[in-house]
Amino acid sequence: MEIDEAALAMLSPEARETLVFALAAERDGDDYEKRAFWALRDYPVSIEEFIRDPQYLGNASIWPALLDELIELNNPRLPGRKYRARLFTLFSEVILTGGIGTGKTTIALISLAYQLYVLSCFKSPHALFELDPASEIVIVMQNKTERLAKNVDYRTFRAGIEGSPYFSLRFPFDPKIKSELRFPNRIVVRPVAGTGDAMLGQNVIGGIIDEVNFMDSVDRSKRSVDGTEYDQATDLYQTIARRRASRFMKHGKVPGLLFLVSSRRYPGQFTDRKEEERRQQLAETGETSIYLYDRRIWEVKPAGTYSGEMFRVFTGEPARKPFILGDGEEVAPHDQHLVMEVPVEFRHDFGSDIYNALRDIAGLSTTSVHPFFTDRDAIGRCFGAHVSILSCDTVCWPDERLEAYPKRFHRPELTRFIHIDPSLTQDATGIVMGCVTRFVKVPRGEEAEILPLIHIDFALQVRPPKNGEISFERIREFIYTLHGLGLAIKFVTADGFQSADTLQLLRRKGYTTGT
Repeated sequence: MEIDEAALAMLSPEARETLVFALAAERDGDDYEKRAFWALRDYPVSIEEFIRDPQYLGNASIWPALLDELIELNNPRLPGRKYRARLFTLFSEVILTGGIGTGKTTIALISLAYQLYVLSCFKSPHALFELDPASEIVIVMQNKTERLAKNVDYRTFRAGIEGSPYFSLRFPFDPKIKSELRFPNRIVVRPVAGTGDAMLGQNVIGGIIDEVNFMDSVDRSKRSVDGTEYDQATDLYQTIARRRASRFMKHGKVPGLLFLVSSRRYPGQFTDRKEEERRQQLAETGETSIYLYDRRIWEVKPAGTYSGEMFRVFTGEPARKPFILGDGEEVAPHDQHLVMEVPVEFRHDFGSDIYNALRDIAGLSTTSVHPFFTDRDAIGRCFGAHVSILSCDTVCWPDERLEAYPKRFHRPELTRFIHIDPSLTQDATGIVMGCVTRFVKVPRGEEAEILPLIHIDFALQVRPPKNGEISFERIREFIYTLHGLGLAIKFVTADGFQSADTLQLLRRKGYTTGT
């Protein structure tokens, strides 16, 4: 339907706005982003102009590498036009990780300021999202504690907003309120405590959860709904994600951005799990809603910061320790992916504490802050290799089958020891069985010790069934079956948690038990 400009000019501003939006809805149908264009008061400037123009942030000194990331995240350049202002970006979540000093928090705070600016360009964001006009639209800033949220992210963000003429004159906040930033149209930027309860009842459109890899993880916590493990980062993330989706999702898309920020710590941390989710999305659909920023400081600082001279570091793996490679020293071809080139300016850091340097400077997860066993190569030399006596190393009873192969038994007459690390629903149970084959002399300087040589028959992971519990009765039956096949099982131990009943029943069967 064509719009008669002359007739349109005769209408009141309110009637004109209603008509234009209705016509846009009729024309664009379910394309909510096109319809949202007609609800704009002002067409937003690009993120680059927003950053550099003194009327907005006026940050002329931002590193070029960070500016490129901000453009890619907020205003990806499209063929035939300089940029595209987006209410719904290509992404809804952002992982910012890697080494320290790489601008992770800078990217998050500038992007949130831009998201705030884009919201300010709409006449009525509440009407756009079909929200109660008396309610707030909230951008949250969350850290492990409320004090950290206020003193780290919120304080820096507020200082940037206070220095911007746009947020002082055209879209001003209430300067009398120090605990949060309150803007027109009931848009609020709020630092909150590091609990899911801190966001009850709030319309959260986006925000930042900082230091997610350093948050609490407590086993058998009273803060957990079912009394199992409490994972603070996961709890906070799921609470915000649910609120964003329930309040703002339109046609499968969520506006705004949620930033998950942290340097690396240990393998399996929260950002690792989100990165795996991103990989799965790409593998299944070729697209992802999660943006990943994972850089080292020498990759983002301006050209000329470092001399250009590099040294090489073998980054290690669970059974091998990291070390600095000497000049001309090479590694096997299959280990090339474990070699990293680092600017020579960081050689002292890596030489004095390689584990902290790998984590903080190179942005790599390490298995511990300071490993109890520092010589991992020596650990590796302590182990041989042979085939397990079982058909697989992991099982989920009763859904999967597990078989034992008597032909693989090593000297079945030797006394067997079994240890069980039990769990119920949230984790897997571990079972290992072995025997002492003989005793050997082990040199200890000028002395020698007589130590057992241990043969491990298997190490088994027992996974809980979906929406079910691991059956301890099935584990006991598994032990009885192995015994019946001719293995001389005598000793069974288990960690104390949930093991008392099982150990009592095994004792009645004649096994020697302990914890």
